[in-house]
Amino acid sequence: MKITIARLRSNVKYHGPLETVLDSFFENYVKWMKANPSHQYKTYNVSFNRQNPSRTPETIEWADVIVIPSDAEFRYHGELQMNPKDLEKSEGHMATIRPHFENKIVIMWRSDRGDTEQLYREQTLEGVNLKSFHVIDEIDFSGNIHGMKYHFIQRFDNPLARMLDTGKTIDFGYWGRMKVGHDREKTIRKIYRDSDLSTVLIGGFPSGVKRQSAWIKEWGQLYPKLKPARCTLCFNWLDETATTSRYPEALSIGMIPFVWENYDKNNTYKIDDWQRVFTFEDFKDKAMKLRDELFFLEKLEEFRDNYKKVLLTEQEYFIQFSEMMDKVFQEKT
Repeated sequence: MKITIARLRSNVKYHGPLETVLDSFFENYVKWMKANPSHQYKTYNVSFNRQNPSRTPETIEWADVIVIPSDAEFRYHGELQMNPKDLEKSEGHMATIRPHFENKIVIMWRSDRGDTEQLYREQTLEGVNLKSFHVIDEIDFSGNIHGMKYHFIQRFDNPLARMLDTGKTIDFGYWGRMKVGHDREKTIRKIYRDSDLSTVLIGGFPSGVKRQSAWIKEWGQLYPKLKPARCTLCFNWLDETATTSRYPEALSIGMIPFVWENYDKNNTYKIDDWQRVFTFEDFKDKAMKLRDELFFLEKLEEFRDNYKKVLLTEQEYFIQFSEMMDKVFQEKT
């Protein structure tokens, strides 16, 4: 089969783990390509060889199968977090390649609840008759495919890093993007404004919240900024049963991941009841308790051990990923 991996919006120059949001998928895809030399491979707006990615409509037209690593596609359809000029430019690129999706097999790697098959069929690829559409979801994997990030981040925990470690000096850390009007925004505001709590905030935040840095995608720079924090908060959006990468990332950094309300409702992460908070006051009370170093270390070890009950090895994640990819090609529908 002829396969093109296509980033429809922002590009990805993949060198290895911890340089892009979807590195857990990309790392497994690199291994999968090597394990399946019978297929032919091309790229659109993606590179694996340190060259700058190129938008090449001909590689979309050439392919039988188009793999879409999907990252916040919903932002291009109705949620006004997008610069109008950037949106217009992106839609211009889509207008060029959209006809080439006709009668193609599409595989979407899903890592955001807002990115759905319906969104792609009815809006992103509106008017296109696809041969078939398949979703490989982050939550299809034991401990979420981003359990891979737990392993990746552990590579920073080396003897030199431990020598330079100044300990836990900040109550709360958060990295990522806000969703306007969501509990996440309201709660982060309360944490930021509380004079008793110290924070480190990296990414996009609502007005009035001062961040330490804009979004940092490379973990080599992000890790040392987050390492001093004792805890973070994990929120759900749209789907209470879903999980996110923040949880394994936090545990690997050495932070306690609290979860908001019914996050991971089915408890696939083996979350302890103590980690679940329903009010700001509940969160603050528990966060303050973590200033006791012995108590913090006991909780961190306990919660890491709980998560490791569902965490796979990197090889086991690759086996699961391969089975899901191979299933599409066996069906050829």
